[in-house]
Amino acid sequence: MSQQNSSSAYSEEHSHEGLQMIDTLKAPIIQMGRSLGYEVVENHDLGAGPVHVAWIFKPGSESMPDMRLGFICLTEFSNSSINEGIARAMLNLIDKLVFVVPLEAMTGKVKNAIESMPDKSILQLRKYVTVVTPSTLASKSGLKGARERESAQTGEVV
Repeated sequence: MSQQNSSSAYSEEHSHEGLQMIDTLKAPIIQMGRSLGYEVVENHDLGAGPVHVAWIFKPGSESMPDMRLGFICLTEFSNSSINEGIARAMLNLIDKLVFVVPLEAMTGKVKNAIESMPDKSILQLRKYVTVVTPSTLASKSGLKGARERESAQTGEVV
C-alpha cells in the first residue's frame, strides 16, 4: 500500500470515529430538547455548515422572533475548530451557542481560547458561547424551571 493510500485510509477512519463521537455527544441534547418541548433540528444549516443540534424557542407571538440555541460538538481542541464553529453559528442565525466537548478537561481549554480572543469586538464571545460536557448538561436536567418552582410553592397547576 502506498504512503498516500495509507494516510487516506487513516483520515477516513479518523473522520468516521469523529462522526461517531459527534452522534454520541448529540444524543442527550436531542433527547433533552424534545423532553423540554422545544422544536429540535439536527444539522441545522442555512448554508454556512451544520450546527449539530438547534433548539428553537417559539415565544407564541407572531411579533416576537423565534430564538435558536445551537449546539456544536467539538471532538478535539483547536483554535480553528472553535473559530469555525462560532462562524457557522453566527451565519446560521444562532442566538446562543453551546460547544459540547467529550471531556471536562477540554472545557477549560475551550473557555480560555474564547476568553483570549480580542475583547474589542462588538460581540462579547464569552456571553455568546457556553462550553459543556454531556454530563454537566445532564446534571442540570433535574432542576425545575421558574414556573414549575412557583407552581410547586403556590400549589397551582401551570
